Amino acid sequence: MILALGDCNIKGADRYNGPTYAEIVAKKLHQPLINAGITMSTVREGRILFDTYKNKQPQIVLLGYGLVDSWKTFRYAPYVLYYPDNFLRKIARKIVKKYKKIARNFGLNELFGQKYVVPPEEYEDTIRQIIQESPKIILIETPPHRTEQFRNPDIKKYNQILRKLAKEYEQCEYVAIYDIFEKNPGLYFDEIHFNEKGYRLIAERILEKI
Repeated sequence: MILALGDCNIKGADRYNGPTYAEIVAKKLHQPLINAGITMSTVREGRILFDTYKNKQPQIVLLGYGLVDSWKTFRYAPYVLYYPDNFLRKIARKIVKKYKKIARNFGLNELFGQKYVVPPEEYEDTIRQIIQESPKIILIETPPHRTEQFRNPDIKKYNQILRKLAKEYEQCEYVAIYDIFEKNPGLYFDEIHFNEKGYRLIAERILEKI
């Protein structure tokens, strides 16, 4: 069984109807798939999802977090989980979204500072925990953002954490895609999500590692 953990690019963009790389890999290996990707999620949800599904004993874990984790936001903005979700959390996220917008419009980000949604240390520690409990795990880089290019240095910083972790564990593999997507805008569905050509390319790279 394959367990896929990650954000919107594991799940697939809302208007995208083609196969994701997790689906392509699972079909190629004749393995059942649990795609636990959630749009806007981070490694915080990933840790909970891994605990939820690890009793199913996945043979391979595909992990693709970093896009939201590396996002800088108002220093005093709270984080509301996307999983497990409920009515109160949906309301709380709307309130936090407005709070952050007000902070941005009134210049509070510059006055009081910003923070990463998930600090690098927490990002690394959480993924390390998942790696240590996985028999085989593939870490997939986050691609560059095509329009919000000011975010790309931070995306690369979090990709480097994945690369570092992959070198430390024998059961861990690393799939580098940042440079490929940077040079090939035809692999994108929109400004950040993959299209079918992009998904198939990543699936090929994953299969080479298995």
